[in-house]
Amino acid sequence: MIDYGATFKRLREDKGLKIVDLEQPNISRSLIGKFERGQTRISADRLDKLLSDMGVSHDEFLFLGGDRSDNYIYMKLHEMGVQTGEPKEMQQLEAMITRSTNDLKHGRGGIGARFMREFGIMLKYGIDKETDKQFYDRVEVKKRVQPAVDFLKQAETWGRIELDIFTLFYPGMSPTDLLALGRLAIKRAHFYSQLRTEQMRLVNIIDVVFTGLIYTDIEGAAEMLALEESVLKSMDEFMTNLTTQRLRLVYSKGILQMLQGDVEGGYAQAMSVVPAYEIAGMNQTAKFVQEAAKLTRKEILAGNPDNIPHTYSMLI
Repeated sequence: MIDYGATFKRLREDKGLKIVDLEQPNISRSLIGKFERGQTRISADRLDKLLSDMGVSHDEFLFLGGDRSDNYIYMKLHEMGVQTGEPKEMQQLEAMITRSTNDLKHGRGGIGARFMREFGIMLKYGIDKETDKQFYDRVEVKKRVQPAVDFLKQAETWGRIELDIFTLFYPGMSPTDLLALGRLAIKRAHFYSQLRTEQMRLVNIIDVVFTGLIYTDIEGAAEMLALEESVLKSMDEFMTNLTTQRLRLVYSKGILQMLQGDVEGGYAQAMSVVPAYEIAGMNQTAKFVQEAAKLTRKEILAGNPDNIPHTYSMLI
């Protein structure tokens, strides 16, 4: 459910506007204030007029409305937690699959239940440590990813649910599908990035595409990395907490540099972020960075870049 008043207030404040700035002869500041506090409703015509005055379309408003805590997909992701294949984590994953299956049978959760069930099964088979096949090459992964790919390709417009589904299933997409759908996702996220509170979504989606392509399509990955750097540079002072994103960018540049031929220079750059992660208390991320960089360097020097598990890029 969209909390229209709260969403309107968030957009107004994001635009740096006061209620008095939007007051009109037939839309008083008192009415706007009550609407924001949930004490009254306003007509669709009046709402669209106020949105227009703020430079926000109705589609943007609907896209940004609501709270992640009320979002089925985010609730289920929170329930299952981080998954690396450990027994306790796999139990959480199985429990999430069971709950999503039951919700789907009883008409709860809508499209979110359908895709969370498929996502859970995809992940279950995808993190199987007994096979040497790459994530997206595994038969069960392909089987679960294809409905999501078909759904996204057929979507006339992309809103929050389409972007969420894309970020769920990107690890199982073929490089060709990932690059094509990634460009669509970025284009849609760009549409909303004029709103400062949504700029981080754009950065994260670009990085999702980069991490999915880095070991399979170097040119596509380079395209994404250049775009991510450009967006980060353009972000205004409102987005002050960019330390993690900038460290991630430095690391990603190092890995790309290694794959492009400058193995030692890229390795040094990738490893340069480890102390920063450790100082920030992000020890698990620091460990993943070290493992990924070392393995990438080892396999490239041995002439076996195809032996690098692509899932390494998804852990950072």
